[in-house]
Amino acid sequence: MLITEPYDKHIISEEEFGELFRNSRTLFIRIANSYVHNMAVAEDITNDSFIRLWEKREEIFTENYQSYAFRTIINKCLDYLKSQQIRTSAKQDMYDIISRMQKYEIISLKGCDPDSIFASEVEAIFRETIDRMPKLTREIFIASRFDDKTYNEIAQDYRLTVRQVTSHIQYALRTLRLALKDYITSR
Repeated sequence: MLITEPYDKHIISEEEFGELFRNSRTLFIRIANSYVHNMAVAEDITNDSFIRLWEKREEIFTENYQSYAFRTIINKCLDYLKSQQIRTSAKQDMYDIISRMQKYEIISLKGCDPDSIFASEVEAIFRETIDRMPKLTREIFIASRFDDKTYNEIAQDYRLTVRQVTSHIQYALRTLRLALKDYITSR
């Protein structure tokens, strides 16, 4: 059976810690910055590592506190880079999702034809408005617009004056304009 001597534990003193801090901090910041590429983060990592070393000094079993501090800084740099990698990956995923959504929206907008979207609605309103017009006005309007009859021909067919035919058509157009005001662009 091998009997080992108890490990002689050396707790870093305040003076030793101050000397380590003064002699190593700048170098450790440069080393951390070479990994994280952000001076403020490198300083935070280094300072946090020194704080951890001081707070845990009675629990640390080492003869080389500089090496221990350096290892702590390397581990904190690794943790930082891993968290940055996760953030970057999440940002990339969000970018990909947003990019796909924009592509679908572009395709959707390119395929959007307002005339066809509202055509059936406009047609329904048009037919209802025509149906609600007085019978003579409706017949005169249909003869003018759909049967391609002139005002004179309509006047002869209905035994009216051209002026009366004009009045009926103007009334029909005003009524239609009012009913379709949401679909007609103003000039």
